[in-house]
Amino acid sequence: MTGTKYDQDKPRLAEMIIDFKEPLLELCKVWEFGAKKYSKSNWKLVENGKDRYTNALLRHLIAEEDKLTDDETELLHSAHIAFNALARMYFILKEREDER
Repeated sequence: MTGTKYDQDKPRLAEMIIDFKEPLLELCKVWEFGAKKYSKSNWKLVENGKDRYTNALLRHLIAEEDKLTDDETELLHSAHIAFNALARMYFILKEREDER
Protein backbone atom coordinates (compact mmCIF):
# COMPACT_ATOMS: atom_id res chain seq x y z
CA MET A 1 0.00 0.00 0.00
CA THR A 2 1.26 3.50 -0.82
CA GLY A 3 0.13 6.82 0.54
CA THR A 4 -1.10 9.76 -1.45
CA LYS A 5 0.25 13.28 -1.19
CA TYR A 6 -0.98 16.04 -3.47
CA ASP A 7 2.05 18.31 -3.57
CA GLN A 8 2.86 18.51 -7.30
CA ASP A 9 1.91 22.18 -7.59
CA LYS A 10 3.37 23.31 -4.26
CA PRO A 11 6.69 25.14 -3.84
CA ARG A 12 9.69 22.82 -3.50
CA LEU A 13 11.51 24.88 -0.89
CA ALA A 14 13.97 22.20 0.18
CA GLU A 15 15.33 21.82 -3.35
CA MET A 16 15.78 25.57 -3.75
CA ILE A 17 17.53 25.85 -0.38
CA ILE A 18 19.89 23.01 -1.28
CA ASP A 19 20.67 24.57 -4.66
CA PHE A 20 21.41 27.95 -3.06
CA LYS A 21 22.88 26.80 0.25
CA GLU A 22 26.16 28.75 0.01
CA PRO A 23 24.55 32.06 -1.00
CA LEU A 24 21.84 31.58 1.64
CA LEU A 25 24.50 31.07 4.31
CA GLU A 26 26.08 34.38 3.26
CA LEU A 27 22.64 36.03 3.34
CA CYS A 28 22.10 34.64 6.84
CA LYS A 29 25.32 36.34 8.00
CA VAL A 30 23.92 39.71 6.90
CA TRP A 31 20.63 38.98 8.68
CA GLU A 32 22.52 37.98 11.86
CA PHE A 33 24.67 41.12 11.74
CA GLY A 34 21.55 43.28 11.52
CA ALA A 35 19.79 41.35 14.28
CA LYS A 36 22.77 41.92 16.60
CA LYS A 37 23.26 45.58 15.63
CA TYR A 38 19.60 46.60 15.83
CA SER A 39 17.38 43.74 17.03
CA LYS A 40 15.78 40.68 15.50
CA SER A 41 13.14 41.60 12.91
CA ASN A 42 13.74 45.34 13.46
CA TRP A 43 14.02 45.69 9.68
CA LYS A 44 10.27 45.07 9.41
CA LEU A 45 9.60 48.23 11.44
CA VAL A 46 11.59 50.63 9.26
CA GLU A 47 9.45 53.52 7.99
CA ASN A 48 9.27 53.80 4.21
CA GLY A 49 10.88 50.38 4.10
CA LYS A 50 10.44 49.77 0.39
CA ASP A 51 12.22 52.99 -0.57
CA ARG A 52 14.93 52.69 2.05
CA TYR A 53 15.79 49.07 1.26
CA THR A 54 15.76 49.93 -2.46
CA ASN A 55 18.30 52.66 -1.77
CA ALA A 56 20.42 50.34 0.40
CA LEU A 57 20.34 47.68 -2.33
CA LEU A 58 21.54 50.21 -4.91
CA ARG A 59 24.27 51.56 -2.61
CA HIS A 60 25.67 48.04 -2.17
CA LEU A 61 25.38 47.38 -5.89
CA ILE A 62 27.44 50.48 -6.66
CA ALA A 63 29.96 49.79 -3.86
CA GLU A 64 30.48 46.26 -5.17
CA GLU A 65 32.07 47.75 -8.30
CA ASP A 66 35.06 48.85 -6.18
CA LYS A 67 35.22 46.09 -3.57
CA LEU A 68 33.43 42.76 -3.06
CA THR A 69 32.96 43.19 0.68
CA ASP A 70 31.32 45.84 2.84
CA ASP A 71 33.75 47.79 5.04
CA GLU A 72 31.55 47.72 8.16
CA THR A 73 30.47 44.07 8.11
CA GLU A 74 33.26 42.53 6.02
CA LEU A 75 30.48 40.53 4.34
CA LEU A 76 29.82 40.33 0.63
CA HIS A 77 28.00 43.28 -0.89
CA SER A 78 26.07 40.69 -2.92
CA ALA A 79 24.73 39.22 0.34
CA HIS A 80 23.64 42.71 1.44
CA ILE A 81 22.03 43.19 -1.97
CA ALA A 82 20.12 39.91 -1.56
CA PHE A 83 18.97 40.87 1.94
CA ASN A 84 17.81 44.29 0.78
CA ALA A 85 15.99 42.72 -2.18
CA LEU A 86 14.13 40.37 0.16
CA ALA A 87 13.31 43.17 2.60
CA ARG A 88 12.08 45.29 -0.32
CA MET A 89 9.93 42.40 -1.55
CA TYR A 90 8.50 42.00 1.96
CA PHE A 91 7.29 45.61 1.89
CA ILE A 92 5.91 45.23 -1.64
CA LEU A 93 3.94 42.14 -0.59
CA LYS A 94 2.74 43.95 2.54
CA GLU A 95 1.55 46.90 0.42
CA ARG A 96 -0.27 44.55 -1.91
CA GLU A 97 -1.90 42.77 1.04
CA ASP A 98 -2.95 46.09 2.59
CA GLU A 99 -4.60 47.13 -0.70
CA ARG A 100 -6.91 44.13 -0.59
